[in-house]
Amino acid sequence: MALVYRSMKSNEVRTPTVPRGEVIIVGRYSEKTPKVALVNPEDLTMLETSHNALLAAGQLRNLPVDELTMKTLAVEDRPAAKSIEDPEAIAAALGL
Repeated sequence: MALVYRSMKSNEVRTPTVPRGEVIIVGRYSEKTPKVALVNPEDLTMLETSHNALLAAGQLRNLPVDELTMKTLAVEDRPAAKSIEDPEAIAAALGL
């Protein structure tokens, strides 16, 4: 599902700076009831790009989600020289 962006001025909401690679979970009433997750904007872009690339790769050939997920995790665990963002390159890495 695509995210809908809504911008707010920083004086309307006081939030800490979130470093790359971290997520801050803000709870409501207790830590067990999350209300919002704060992420670094660059990390958000990376997550959305990865999500969209996996969706595109999955449409190249009809695979059950579970099989595609397992292949993705296996590729993700291998060290890579650089990140892959092109849907066709991702499909090739997954053997699709």
